[in-house]
Amino acid sequence: MQFTQEECKCCYDLDEFIQDNDYVYVLFYSIKGRLNIDINSKFEQLANEWKFSRVSFGRIDTDKDRDMAKKWVEPHMVPTNVMYKFGRPVEVRPKDFEQIRDRYQGSPEGQKWMLTKYLGEEDGSNLHYSVPQLSLKKHSKFIKKHEIAIIGYFKRENDLQHRIFSEAIWKLHQEIDRDDLGAAFGTVTLQSIAKKKSAEVPSLVAFVQGKAVEQDGVFNSNKWTTKAVSDFVRPFLPLADQEVQHEKLSGDDAEQHTEL
Repeated sequence: MQFTQEECKCCYDLDEFIQDNDYVYVLFYSIKGRLNIDINSKFEQLANEWKFSRVSFGRIDTDKDRDMAKKWVEPHMVPTNVMYKFGRPVEVRPKDFEQIRDRYQGSPEGQKWMLTKYLGEEDGSNLHYSVPQLSLKKHSKFIKKHEIAIIGYFKRENDLQHRIFSEAIWKLHQEIDRDDLGAAFGTVTLQSIAKKKSAEVPSLVAFVQGKAVEQDGVFNSNKWTTKAVSDFVRPFLPLADQEVQHEKLSGDDAEQHTEL
């Protein structure tokens, strides 16, 4: 997302965007200098990897849109990243800036660590539509905690099947337009967890009340598409029954109007 005062299809006002989204991560940059180019590249990689998360990404060219940027950063401070939570900027401790610089060299992994620490709640699950399962203990706890859970098992983060699953779950939230779909979604990329659960990789497994669904509870098709994943997931959503009922009632109303 590009922030600017100019008019274009993919451009937004920074202040409006911050107020409209719960979790926002903004890069203030200049097109000049090697450091700006390096930081910009890492920011683009991160935004692409977390494209279907609950974090909204944007950037602003401080040379081009100086007036819009100066409310938040001084010209000599670029490049710099600012996090916003519920419309307010998040203050980062100096030692964490040192951590992301010295340990991670500003890499996407380091930025994920910082976003999770400052915008996340507990394990950062609030930042994702599909929550990463980082240990066998957390995986088991996640399944037991939610009455309905659908877990994706993948070879690695952001491989083809993982991205398709993430996009499909993101689209379901946009289409149904509810924060809670009545089911929890998780992703596993640690092969030790998949092996312990005897899960095929890649695959999706549905759990109800802590147990894997035996009949039609596994998706392991050779053809992964967002539609195929959505078609597998929808029958497990409590909202799906409501939609079917709504469509039936709408159809009955249409028939009555036709008869009249």
